[in-house]
Formats: sequence, C-alpha cells, structure tokens
Amino acid sequence: MNAKMPTLLNVIRALLGVQSIYIVISMVAVLMELFQYRAAYAALPMFDLIALYANILLRIILIVGPPILTIVYISKRRYKLTITFMSMTLFFGVVFLQNFLVVLHFFMLLVLLLHQPIKRYLKQEKDTRHYHPGDLRL
Repeated sequence: MNAKMPTLLNVIRALLGVQSIYIVISMVAVLMELFQYRAAYAALPMFDLIALYANILLRIILIVGPPILTIVYISKRRYKLTITFMSMTLFFGVVFLQNFLVVLHFFMLLVLLLHQPIKRYLKQEKDTRHYHPGDLRL
C-alpha cells in the first residue's frame, strides 16, 4: 500500500521547484542582457566568446540540474539518489550561489537525512501492479 508523502518532503520538493523556476528566470534575464550588449563582446576573440558561452551554459546546467533531478528522484522514491543530488545541489550552491539558498539547502539536506518518516517513505518500494493482458479488455 502506498503511504502519503510526508509534509516536510512535500515542502522540500516545492522549495526546490520554486528555486529552479527562480534560477531559470534569472539566467534567462542574464542571457537576454548578454545578447542585448553583444556588440560590446564583439571585440573579443572567437575563442574567448566560445569559452564565455560555454562557462555560462555549464553554470546553468550545474545550478539548475541537481535540484530538478532531486525533485524527480523524490517523486520516484529513490532515497540514495535523492540524497546524492541534494548534496550536489548544496555543493553547487556553495560554489556558485553563495546566498541564503545555501543555508536553506543545508537544512533541507539535514531534514532528508534525519527525519524518519521521510526515510521510510523514500526507501519503501512502490506498489506496482502487474496486469494480465486479458484483464485489459474494453
């Protein structure tokens, strides 16, 4: 039988979703500003421009990727992968963000590690139903 998702886990998932939306919108704003003033960057050599855009793309992937994967693995009830990607979210937050989100990620990781109902929920097996092809007639 499937148990309900603990409230704290639902809060963590919602916070990660809001953070991901906020980061994507802010990154789009940065990219729009970058393309708006691209004439100022035209004097740079092509290799430097490629390095600049690669750096921006890598930062976007490293900042947005782990929270989204954490949300996915919470939904799939994968405890180890949830903890792994939440740790990566915290690490990349410390490296790239350096604001209140780092403290928030630290407390979310502590809740994931220490709250027993969350552990039980993420470690339990999904209730999978196996259907026989003959049962699926209209």
